[in-house]
Amino acid sequence: MVISQCRPDALGDKLDWIIDQAQSIQDAPDQGENRRMPCGVFALDNRHILAMPRDNGDSRYPYGRDGMNFWVYASGYIHSNEGLFSHFMRAANGQEPNISFFAGLPRTTDSNAPDNFDPVPLLPVPNITNKQAAAFQRYTVLSSTAAYFITASQTLRFAVRIFVARNKDICFSITAENLGGEDQPLYLSSYFNPFLRHQIFEGSEDPWFKQINTLEHDGDTTNNGPPPPQGFLVRVNEDVDRTRSASNWGIFRRAFATGQPPQDSRYEQTTARQAYVGGTRGSLHTATALTHGTFGKSIPVCTFTDSAIAGDITHLTLKPGERTRLDIVFSFTNSDSRAKQLSTQPIDHVEVDSQLATLERDDHHRHSTLSVSIGQTEPGVLQPRVFDAFVEHLKRQVEFCSLIKGYVQLSPNSLIGIRDVCQAIEAMSSWRPQPARDKLIEALGFTAPDGRCFRQYSLPPGNGHAGRMDLRPFIDQGVWVISCVVSYLKLTGDFGFLDEPAGYHRIVDEDSGAAAPANETDSVLDHLFKIMRYLLDHRDHGHTGCIRALYGDWNDALDGLGVSMDPSQAYGTGVSVMATLQVYQNCLEMIDLLNTTDPKLHAKRIGAYQQDADAIRQGLQNFAIATNDQGEKRILHGWGDRRSYLVGGFNDPDDTARDGLTSNAFWVLSGMLEHDPELSQVILDAFDRLDGKYGLLTFNPAFPPDVRGVGRIGKLPPGTAENGAAYIHATAFAIMALFQMGQPKRAWEQLLKILPFTPGHDNLSHSPFVMPNSYGHNPELLIDGQNMNDWQTGSSNVVLKTLNRFVFGFEPTFDGLWIQPAGWAPFKNFTATANIRRCEVRLTSHTNAATDRAFTINGEPAESIFDPTMGIDKLWIPPQALTEKSLDILIES
Repeated sequence: MVISQCRPDALGDKLDWIIDQAQSIQDAPDQGENRRMPCGVFALDNRHILAMPRDNGDSRYPYGRDGMNFWVYASGYIHSNEGLFSHFMRAANGQEPNISFFAGLPRTTDSNAPDNFDPVPLLPVPNITNKQAAAFQRYTVLSSTAAYFITASQTLRFAVRIFVARNKDICFSITAENLGGEDQPLYLSSYFNPFLRHQIFEGSEDPWFKQINTLEHDGDTTNNGPPPPQGFLVRVNEDVDRTRSASNWGIFRRAFATGQPPQDSRYEQTTARQAYVGGTRGSLHTATALTHGTFGKSIPVCTFTDSAIAGDITHLTLKPGERTRLDIVFSFTNSDSRAKQLSTQPIDHVEVDSQLATLERDDHHRHSTLSVSIGQTEPGVLQPRVFDAFVEHLKRQVEFCSLIKGYVQLSPNSLIGIRDVCQAIEAMSSWRPQPARDKLIEALGFTAPDGRCFRQYSLPPGNGHAGRMDLRPFIDQGVWVISCVVSYLKLTGDFGFLDEPAGYHRIVDEDSGAAAPANETDSVLDHLFKIMRYLLDHRDHGHTGCIRALYGDWNDALDGLGVSMDPSQAYGTGVSVMATLQVYQNCLEMIDLLNTTDPKLHAKRIGAYQQDADAIRQGLQNFAIATNDQGEKRILHGWGDRRSYLVGGFNDPDDTARDGLTSNAFWVLSGMLEHDPELSQVILDAFDRLDGKYGLLTFNPAFPPDVRGVGRIGKLPPGTAENGAAYIHATAFAIMALFQMGQPKRAWEQLLKILPFTPGHDNLSHSPFVMPNSYGHNPELLIDGQNMNDWQTGSSNVVLKTLNRFVFGFEPTFDGLWIQPAGWAPFKNFTATANIRRCEVRLTSHTNAATDRAFTINGEPAESIFDPTMGIDKLWIPPQALTEKSLDILIES
């Protein structure tokens, strides 16, 4: 039987390239070394990651768009949601997956023998062991647009490609190729257990309201009966509210690349899980249909009495050298008429490939305006190909964090954090300004009319009600909004943004997280004024003049400083030094902004902000620096109500001297160090005491349990998360501070510790090609380099901003652009491109024997300016130069 004489699809060419790349890494170890990351992961190029099987963690990539989170793991697990609506539920490690594909190979020549087949999973889960499955090698390739699973032996090769189209259709392509010299009988089988409900957990009654039908069910198809059905129709009923219910539809459509099922093939379907796995005690790990090669009989409809699934088996024979391809497209809708239309609409493999090609072009276009490449690295420190690939995936990580629409972690509290999204938007503004602008408007709308920014928000669920909010008054939320807007304006010059209208939300019930849209709209600039007023109103006016912590600051695990000693008051006068430094920085940012836009109109506000900044600076100098009997100084993390205890000084509430990282870092980043340059060594000494195996620690030593006044942080095991671990978000703040202090070698020492692809990260729990959120280290608890999470973490945006601003040196201001690459890096050459105010600025840097740094712009020598703090020569680009279409800048040193 000839299914296809050639390979008429783009998928075949991509698979050949992937297989050749993987083979070259296996055959030539030196070729693999320059692309190697930890944990059996390799950078095939800047957009394709090869992941070999591992049992000590997992890599993953998010696909989907516009709020749809479609996660594909190298282990083969897949889950998907959009807000609270889950298409496919997440399965815990070891549990039965909700999406699976299999091949089946005959054990004997007797096709009628029971248990005649060895199933071979085409995804790494479920883990099924048998003699024939053991002969296959597996690996996964995660690209920026699609995932590829390869399962290959000497005589057979299978592949599964998965991606999400622009219209949110989920596309699966399965190929089988006979590499041997004889005919190969086999089957291909797919298993889908869709959820299609606005829930994040499955309840015992949910199967009652799900029904799956085959698209055609004209009779038994076990023996060359009527033409095989073309897929499945899923209907899930759920209540919208007390008076309304709705149906959510899912449509599985399938087709072979030839347009017809293979000649002499045999196709079966079932809609009942028990028929697939073999009864109530069965599972995909031991599915009887896979060993029998048949469901026994067709079950064209299932609801209520069993868990409805979409399962099929196609028997076929491949001749030597043949490859066949099966495509399955899953669409979903809440429209009855649209579901009916889709159920009769054929699919075509050429169109499927075309949709992926569109995604690939869009992906390249979205990320092309910010690019970097390094060369001639220090031996054993960085591999250029790996570093360049990491930056590409890091951009996509920042984009993902910027544009989320909530419930990424599939938990009730996984909302959209104001501080999180604003930091990500600030970084994404450097290459995707329009989406950054749009998301900023959205985030600003979750400000109360008094200027209080919500801690977290969620978007309206579509039932006429507001989404769920986290209204705990963490004081730092507004500071990130101010800094984000200022950075966006410096990067883009889009001052018209300040006049854009934005709404507000009023707080209905703080304890329950209830809020509603307020009948009030004004400009972005007015929002900034109100946010500043809220922040400044929450100073400890009666004593220190610093910013009260309220519920907490950025380090939300240390949430006890704001507790009041007066039981009748929710919050006392406890202070966050980090937040105080940030509000000081906000005052300077607002002064700079108003002087740029209309200093005459805003003269009164400028003067008021300057007075506030001076008062805050005085408060910090008077109260935020602890001194012991030997005259040694430390910058405090904060203090409790009425300054009854100090944290991050020489005598914390547990009678321990302790350093905190973020207050030291923000003493630099806020500009306070300019007024207290003698504190430089104090900060560097603190960084030395905070140094750890995986980077600078958030606190050292860690807090033991039940320390008075610090909150829940002591409940975390020492050496994990914020409690004495390298919580990378904070570590990255300090790295940025080191660059700003003119300490590039010390900054790079720490940067190399936190980058997940560098040597020493063999115990990573997650993806080594994007930033994790932390590295745990506690040998007594057998913790050594594992981490909590990847992808959705603020460490990504701080690392990217550090690379842009200090490693490659793009530092925009309201008045122009500084080019300021750090004075040292573990590589000698680099190229970098960024769009600043629509001008494409291209940097080329060479390090040679010259002692002085020299610049040329478009081939003409340019005079540099020495920065005594950073210890480097910098180049100033005036605003008129940025009106050019492009600038080519050469840096030689």
